[in-house]
Amino acid sequence: MESQVNREGPSQPERREQERVSAEAVCPTKKELLYQISGTASGKKQLTRYDFEAALAALDSGDAPEYWRSLEELAGTKEFQEQLHREFPKGASEWLDPVSRRGFLKLMGASVALAGLTGCIRQPLEPIVPYVRQPENQVLGKPMFYATAMTLSGYGRPLLVRSNEGRPSKIEGNPEHPVSMGGSDIFSQASVLDLYDPDRLQTMIYEGEIRTWPSFLGGVRGQIAAQQAVQGAGLRILTETVASPTLAAQIRGVLQRFPGAKWYQWDPVNRDNVRAGAQMAFGQFVHTQYRLTDADVIVSLDANFLSPEFPGFTKYAREFSSRRRPETNPAARPFTTANYTALPDRPINRFYSIESTPTNTGAKADHHIPVRFSDVEKYARILASAVGVNAGGGNANSDLDGKVLAAAVKDLQAHRGTSVVIAGEQQPPIVHALAHAMNEALGNVGKTVFYTEPVEANPTDQMAGLKELVSDMWVGKVDMIVITALILSTMRRST
Repeated sequence: MESQVNREGPSQPERREQERVSAEAVCPTKKELLYQISGTASGKKQLTRYDFEAALAALDSGDAPEYWRSLEELAGTKEFQEQLHREFPKGASEWLDPVSRRGFLKLMGASVALAGLTGCIRQPLEPIVPYVRQPENQVLGKPMFYATAMTLSGYGRPLLVRSNEGRPSKIEGNPEHPVSMGGSDIFSQASVLDLYDPDRLQTMIYEGEIRTWPSFLGGVRGQIAAQQAVQGAGLRILTETVASPTLAAQIRGVLQRFPGAKWYQWDPVNRDNVRAGAQMAFGQFVHTQYRLTDADVIVSLDANFLSPEFPGFTKYAREFSSRRRPETNPAARPFTTANYTALPDRPINRFYSIESTPTNTGAKADHHIPVRFSDVEKYARILASAVGVNAGGGNANSDLDGKVLAAAVKDLQAHRGTSVVIAGEQQPPIVHALAHAMNEALGNVGKTVFYTEPVEANPTDQMAGLKELVSDMWVGKVDMIVITALILSTMRRST
């Protein structure tokens, strides 16, 4: 029997004693803190409403509770015992109302149950009509698709919009358009969110108050009549880059009615350098297009032509990737569409990138030369002089750069008519003019480079126009200015 007890472990009193000793060992600071509270440095004892002496005596005698949460519980004062007996704060146990607490809970439970029964009443059957006059060809649950386009920096992007019950929900590229071929970009995908923007203007507002369309017309008529007397000398129109023939015709109609009025265009990220480079090379504005499917050698002068900001990005991305496939069998290449047939057995193109900022386009280059922004023009002059353009020439910044440039010149000369030089839109006009001259000297015009009429309805130097507008406003020449919503949205977001 004795061995059996030893195997079972210590008795209950012994176990309590072990727990008490372990508790004191775990939290010795509680006991020390209590001694610090009861005595001060001067040797006098400071007694509060807690019986510290009794607490100390309990700790010394071992009669204190094993675990305690407050000094009141440790001391075991009369006030603590009374509060523990009452369980709730003072006054909670005094219920003077004749209705007991249990009766109150019964009444509240019955009230909640009766309130819930009202939702179980069977409502009368009524027909649900989604449309009083259902739109033509509209079937609930079946989406409809609309071909449309959006503009970015004046260039249209063909899109296919999915609409569910009249609400646009998804945007993709138009697969039947030769430019997008079903491809889209981040700006097109995000444009559908503008339709559900809570800050989107839904009513006319004048000085913070909602106005109606007749009130707007009434306020504008007086300004228009004043401008007719001076032939619109104080009228200015500020828009984004306009490529719509309809909108351009309407603006020109206003300018014919008011000969003194002026029309300005502005985009925060515009193509002023591109237009100025074309003006320098050809004496007029032109739009440059590339055919990368026929380009065996591509030289980029800080041109991020695989970026969504570049006009024709989706087309160039498809054409560039079509010449980067390692398959030698044309039948094995998946790039076959209604507009692009399987490419013949051509080698992979070679891509030289000279750029001042790391881009996704430069990351795909076979030979990459990182330079400062100001050095791009110098490298462009070196290439132009090597291919037969009188550009002044120069020396590269390093021997390695010189070797890469020499290899690029050799490839360009070996692939006359099947190469292309692309200048970055942010580069100064001289770089664009040098790129045009190199493509002309290499015989690429009409093969991999094509020039067309400008896409913009009124191509101008936007920065110079904006400066002129601000100058006229400062001297008081502007009495009335009409700004399109897109310009206002850009200004609001920038501030």
